[in-house]
Amino acid sequence: MTHTTETVRRDAADLAEGLLTHDDAELDRPFTVLTHEEGSGLVERREALRPVYEAIVARIGQPTLLGGTTHGPSVRWSNAERTLLLSGDHSEATLSVHQAKAFAQDEWSAFDSGRLPYTWQLDRHGPGEDHGWTFNGHAAAEGWAACEERLAGMLASWAEHMPIQAPGDWAGFKLWASRDWGRTLIVAYEPAEKNREFHAAVQDRDHEQAPECAAEMRARGWQDVDEHRWWRTTLPETDPMAAATLARLIVTDLQARGTVSPHAVTAWDISAGDDGDLWAPGIGVDVHPRRGEHF
Repeated sequence: MTHTTETVRRDAADLAEGLLTHDDAELDRPFTVLTHEEGSGLVERREALRPVYEAIVARIGQPTLLGGTTHGPSVRWSNAERTLLLSGDHSEATLSVHQAKAFAQDEWSAFDSGRLPYTWQLDRHGPGEDHGWTFNGHAAAEGWAACEERLAGMLASWAEHMPIQAPGDWAGFKLWASRDWGRTLIVAYEPAEKNREFHAAVQDRDHEQAPECAAEMRARGWQDVDEHRWWRTTLPETDPMAAATLARLIVTDLQARGTVSPHAVTAWDISAGDDGDLWAPGIGVDVHPRRGEHF
């Protein structure tokens, strides 16, 4: 079952405080603070985690770094000695504490070996220590199937975790393909757009909007076009397939315009409410600008 009672919230806050401050705290062990009902969707998991997260923040303060993976949150509070990590998956949320510098170095090593310890990270200059092992590289997905999977995972993660960690903020980016440079494909998650939270748009100026051309665009997954030839698709976050559907639309459109691989695509203007630095190593394509040298 999904438990969010007052006792669960208090216990989570007590645990967070103890792990971060007590000398005898057990390092590197995950402690479950919330269990999710089997089969619960991202909205149900998000709303179950919200009061637990808020209780932790109320007790120990704002996080140092926000973030998420394709299967859970990735939030950390750091001081000179320790990093407290809120993580988990679709079945539970956990808290664990780690030796700070070793934890940062382990994450860097994971990235360097091709693994993704987090899909996205939002730096809003929260309190705490920066331990200087931020990975500065990036790698596009190997093939369109992997790219589509990564895009879907990141969009779903934004929907599940951004409204808790950055309430009210949208998150989005623009895609340009090298063979079609200058054509902007906009992708966003906008929680304020009720029942239309997932959004994509592209301008189609290649030809007049004859019926056969419009039919081709609709076959790719585009829903509507305006007088400026911007095609748009919006999907509700309550649809469990929405993130995957939007990712499939993006990949399909890129391929239809002659883009040969994810390596020929670049994401620009990756942002969360135009506030702080949003890094998206799990986006599945190259990014600009890359994260700067930081170790």
